[in-house]
Amino acid sequence: MSAVLRAAIERTTDRLPTGFDRTTAVVTAMLGLDAVWWLLLYGGHVPMPGMEWLTMEAEIPMAAPGAMERGAAHVGTLEAIIGYTVMWGVMMWAMMQPAMMRFTREYVASYRGSASGAVRALASFLVGYYVVWMASACVPLLYDIVLPGGIYGVTRTHTHVVIGSVLVLTGLYQLSRFKRSFLRTCCATVPAHVDGVPQAIREGLYHGVRCVLTCFGVFFLVMVFVGEMNLVWMVALTGVVTIERLPTWGEEIAVGIGLVSLAAGVIVLAIQPPLPLAFTL
Repeated sequence: MSAVLRAAIERTTDRLPTGFDRTTAVVTAMLGLDAVWWLLLYGGHVPMPGMEWLTMEAEIPMAAPGAMERGAAHVGTLEAIIGYTVMWGVMMWAMMQPAMMRFTREYVASYRGSASGAVRALASFLVGYYVVWMASACVPLLYDIVLPGGIYGVTRTHTHVVIGSVLVLTGLYQLSRFKRSFLRTCCATVPAHVDGVPQAIREGLYHGVRCVLTCFGVFFLVMVFVGEMNLVWMVALTGVVTIERLPTWGEEIAVGIGLVSLAAGVIVLAIQPPLPLAFTL
C-alpha cells in the first residue's frame, strides 16, 4: 500500500464519528448470531426430545400446538427436559435477536471504555439475557402439566375456544398499562456506563425478565397454543416483537396489534372459522 493511500485512509478514519466501528460491529454480530440460531433450529441441530415417537407412532406434526411438549413429556427424563429447554432457548434467541438489535447497539455506544471492554460487557450482558429466555421454557412445560391432555390435547379437543381465548387474552394484555409501561422502558436510551462482567450479567438478567414480561402475550399465549415450531407463526411473531420496539411509534403498533388480536379472538369464538392448525400427519 502506498504512503499516499495509507495517509488518505487514516484521514478518513479520523473523521468517522466516535462509536461508528463499535456499533457497526455490534449490528453485524447480532445479525450473524441470529442467522446461527435459525440455522441451528431448522437444521435440526438442537435437541428435540421424543421426535421419533411424535412422527412415527403418535403421528403428531412437529408444528402442531403442544407437539414439542408432548414429545418431552413422553420421554419423561431429566435429559429430555434439559433438551427441550435448550431447544426453547435457541428458538427464543432466534426470535428475539432482531428486536434486541437497537438496544445492544445503544448499550455498546454508551459504553465508556475500551473496545475490548465493550465486547466483554456486551457478551456478559447477552449471557444473562439468554439465560432468562432459556429458563422461560418452564412456562409451556407448566402449561403442559396443568392442562388436561396437555397443550396438544386441550387445543385439539377445544380448538376454537382455546385459540379464541388466547387471542382475546393477548389483545387485553397488549392493551394493558402493565404491558405498555414495560414496552416504554424496555428499549429506553441506555445511560453512559462502564459495566464490568458481573454488572453486565445482572443487567442482562434484568433486561431479560423485562423482555419476557413485555412479550408474554405474544410468545406465551399465542405462540404456545398455535405451535411454537410453526414457521409461519414464528416469522410473524418475530416481526411483531421487533416492530413494537420502534423508538417513536412502537407503542401505537403494540396497541394496534392488541386491538386486532382482540377482534380476531372474538371472531374465532363467535363464528368458529376454519383454522390453519394441523393435529395429525
